[in-house]
Amino acid sequence: MTCSSAPVIEVRDYPDRPLSDRHSFQLLLGQVGMVELEVGGRPVRVSEGIVAPVASGSWHHYLAPADNRILVLDLPVDWCEALDLAALFDTSCDASRSGGWQLPEVLCRQASKLHQHPNIAVDWLEQVTRYLGEHSAARLSRPRLSLLRLLPSLRREPGRRWQVAEMAGLCHLSEAAFARQFRALTGLSPHQWLKRERLSEARRLMLESSSAALTEIALHCGFHDAAHFSRAFRQEQGCSPREWRRQQVRN
Repeated sequence: MTCSSAPVIEVRDYPDRPLSDRHSFQLLLGQVGMVELEVGGRPVRVSEGIVAPVASGSWHHYLAPADNRILVLDLPVDWCEALDLAALFDTSCDASRSGGWQLPEVLCRQASKLHQHPNIAVDWLEQVTRYLGEHSAARLSRPRLSLLRLLPSLRREPGRRWQVAEMAGLCHLSEAAFARQFRALTGLSPHQWLKRERLSEARRLMLESSSAALTEIALHCGFHDAAHFSRAFRQEQGCSPREWRRQQVRN
């Protein structure tokens, strides 16, 4: 096979904020943690052993709520044409399914060497294509809890009195199922996650405006009052908001 360019294969970690991108063909394989994708309105959660294709030119959105390590193959168009990978990137056959597949352990072990030995990528891609053609049941169902849609909504309104029942309702899940899945995906309970985000937003506001009153910041970020904010802040930072702000100004 002769191609004008070679694939770029590397291990990446994705950020805890929603981003969008569009580029040539790409294949993602989860190794540690997970990243949540939405490609053409089709969601997929790329966790350990899950492979997800992104077709050339497709806008896709992504977010990773915790530490992650994802193997990424950026594939030139001529590579994909030469290897006849059209079926691999065609996710239109079943609207109830996501754009991801569970790979067998043997293919995952081989993939762990791809970024160090890209010369074996052709053989690996051919094996993946053959496996997926023979195991249609390996395609995943759509994830019930979409963090890519939920987390930005929560972050847009940090001062809102979010309840677990309301968050669960947005995801069409029971409270128990929502709380269980949320903790499994983020490592935190919904209330712990909200507290962390509110404190992060408060720090940002304190840095941006040294004159803003702490009570005003506390209420904007969803704390009951300045005392509640101060207790939560001291638990996380080891000092009061006032002391922290003074230290940032000195630095």
